[in-house]
Amino acid sequence: MKLKLFISMVFMIQFSACGVFETQLNDSIQVNNQGIESRIETLENEIDKLKKELDQGTLIKHDLNPSIPKEKSDLRVQYDNSENEKKEFESSFELLRKGDYVSAEIALREHINSFPNGPYTDDAKFWLAESLFSQNKFNEALEIFNQIINQYPDSEKMMESILKSGFSHQALGNLSAAEYIFQRVIRDYPNSSASSLAEERLNKMRE
Repeated sequence: MKLKLFISMVFMIQFSACGVFETQLNDSIQVNNQGIESRIETLENEIDKLKKELDQGTLIKHDLNPSIPKEKSDLRVQYDNSENEKKEFESSFELLRKGDYVSAEIALREHINSFPNGPYTDDAKFWLAESLFSQNKFNEALEIFNQIINQYPDSEKMMESILKSGFSHQALGNLSAAEYIFQRVIRDYPNSSASSLAEERLNKMRE
């Protein structure tokens, strides 16, 4: 009887110990899980913080080294080309102003070839024709004056080009053509300096 009681007590102690161990194990697992969750939360917070710092660093880098938009880059290139074109034209014109017609002719031809559709092309052609006229190359001058008349209807050099085409015809002995052109200038551009010159030439031709 005592032996049975003893065995029952041992069994109960062992069972109780197992229950305590199981409870302790569950508590340990729960605590461990809480620790893992806490670490995960901490890591997530650190990751978010690092991402924010990285984004801020990227923005700062972008501000320090901004990329130039393509449109602005293109505009800059166009501006540089325009400045170069203007300088070349002014340099060529300066040769003409000094009376160096041969050098002016070469420079103006180069300018026209380099900037065939530029804003100074019609002016460059006009002064090229003037440099040719001053060298008594009347046929070449007339050809270029006619180019301006036909290709650049809105050119500021239109009136002068028509007048100078008349001068070229007169120099070549084409008097009827010259007379017709001078009459056109007087009719289309009354009260202008070109009209006065055309009338003067016309009167001399009729003397």
